Amino acid sequence: MARSQLASALKRGSGRNGRGGRPDTGPVYTDEIAEEICDRLAAGEPLAVICRDAHMPDEKAVRKWVTTRADTFGPKYTRARDIGYDSIAERILELGDSKTECIGPDGYIDNGEIQRLRMLSENRKWLLAKLRPKQYGEKVTQEITGEDGGALITRIELVPVAARPRPQIEHDDSVNGSPLVARTPKGTRKRQKS
Repeated sequence: MARSQLASALKRGSGRNGRGGRPDTGPVYTDEIAEEICDRLAAGEPLAVICRDAHMPDEKAVRKWVTTRADTFGPKYTRARDIGYDSIAERILELGDSKTECIGPDGYIDNGEIQRLRMLSENRKWLLAKLRPKQYGEKVTQEITGEDGGALITRIELVPVAARPRPQIEHDDSVNGSPLVARTPKGTRKRQKS
């Protein structure tokens, strides 16, 4: 590249959005790129990681393709995401089964590595529970039905009821056997002197 071309490229800004990397040429949809994105999503790789490669479009462009190309790319993308979630679940099982990774260089169990694997496993389980709650969530639902799967309550009816008379309560105005006679202005009672 000639010195003048390099200077003009630096003036325009290097890379996409001025962050470096490949120049901003705009997202170009091709079947090959779409196929590679779907294959990598199905393997459980995050879209952000896929779009960091030099030959891949920006993440925002791929998400836009899902809506603008809803007849071709949208269903493939959705299916690849679903398969990717299953791949993440399988990786969680692999993390739990890995015994050789927990042995340190000295031949003893490496507790730090065990904690790292536990954290990776818990993060992935949380993610799956949030993204696919019906399949990987812990929410338990209960359904109560009546006979033969019908409704439990079929009709609610309001029936007028006659008013009941209030019972009469007898009051004893004496405290400890001595009757009360008057109240003071503050609301306390005075005892009658015997």
